[in-house]
Amino acid sequence: MSERIFIVGHAAVTCLGRDMDATWQGLVAGRSGIRRHAALASETFLQDLGGMIEDFGPGTASEDPAVARLSARFLHLGMAAARAAWAEARLDRPDSVLDPHRAAVVIGSAFGGLDLLEIEQARMARRKSPAISPYLVPAMIINQLAGQVAQHLGLYGPSVAPANACASGGHSVVLGAMFLRSGEADVALCGGAESAFTPPVVNGFVTMKVLLGKKAGDRAEHDPSQASRPFSADRAGFVLAEGAGALVLATESATKRLGLEPQAELVAWSTNSDGHHMAMPCRDRIVRCLSAALERGNLSPADIDYYNAHGTSTVLNDQVETQVVKEVFGDAAKRLPVSSIKGALGHSLGAASAIEAAVAVRSLRDQLIPPTINYQPDPALDLDYVPGQARAARLEHVMSTSFGFGGTNNALIFRRISA
Repeated sequence: MSERIFIVGHAAVTCLGRDMDATWQGLVAGRSGIRRHAALASETFLQDLGGMIEDFGPGTASEDPAVARLSARFLHLGMAAARAAWAEARLDRPDSVLDPHRAAVVIGSAFGGLDLLEIEQARMARRKSPAISPYLVPAMIINQLAGQVAQHLGLYGPSVAPANACASGGHSVVLGAMFLRSGEADVALCGGAESAFTPPVVNGFVTMKVLLGKKAGDRAEHDPSQASRPFSADRAGFVLAEGAGALVLATESATKRLGLEPQAELVAWSTNSDGHHMAMPCRDRIVRCLSAALERGNLSPADIDYYNAHGTSTVLNDQVETQVVKEVFGDAAKRLPVSSIKGALGHSLGAASAIEAAVAVRSLRDQLIPPTINYQPDPALDLDYVPGQARAARLEHVMSTSFGFGGTNNALIFRRISA
């Protein structure tokens, strides 16, 4: 019989707060972290709205000295979340008997250090010289975050960096669980981090018409906090954000041996590929992904008490995801609470599903469902989207899903730890 897998630590750094508690409190209060930012000037950017974390990372008072020379923001965000999750698990204590060779690090990103590449290219142009920082390549590559976490926490087991677009964080959790199930590790520090506020990325999303563009009369014109509005009748594209999320997974035997405190159980997961389109989701393959997770967890649709949605606030994604939920859950979909925290946090790409996994764990702990903010009913979308206000509920199982460009999907199912 396969060992059970527990979450023993979770953390997030988002535009609502620099730690999990602040992020969770903001979500439950129905606040938005989306603002207009002077750094996204109109001479360079087609959109000045974003979920940015101010006064954080390279060049600020909050800079992590361990990665000071590597000034890509995703590294600083990811290190902060990883350290916090590891500390919450109490695996940083001096008397820990964890074998560091049996600790996996699995942390992904969609874009990695593109922000540093842009900075260095601008410097080359100003200097009219091909000379460039020797730290560019180390800081830009996506696997450097997992490498830095391993280096500074002293972890020597498997190290992997999934680059699965908006599903990267979820895939990190899945791969970490696979390392535990295969016997290659006892614990796994998993997550995702992202900061991709560069003109090519922002403007590329705008011209794809998946990022909220500037439109006269849009309700975000005078109130930026209403820019991201998943499942809403007037949804018009996602809002880019940055952030990081992390979970610490441990086998049941390691949890007992190391004296760790289970926060939730990861009971099932599933991944698959649409094999369909570079950007558009495939309803049939996403249905198969969610259904496979239920089957592997030996669960029925009625067993899921809350569905933490991918919910990007794009017209097509929210429509397809609603159709998927109705097909997978059948009659149970009528009473299933579905919410998207991207209304409050925006879309942090490779970090989003790691943050959402952490929120799923916190939902189980606090028996509380965070709301979908900025929601206005769409007659074509008829699920319970938990509009506006957090909701107390009896939660035994929570499903969290993510779908990325290139047709990469995953679903995670977490179970409450009984008192």
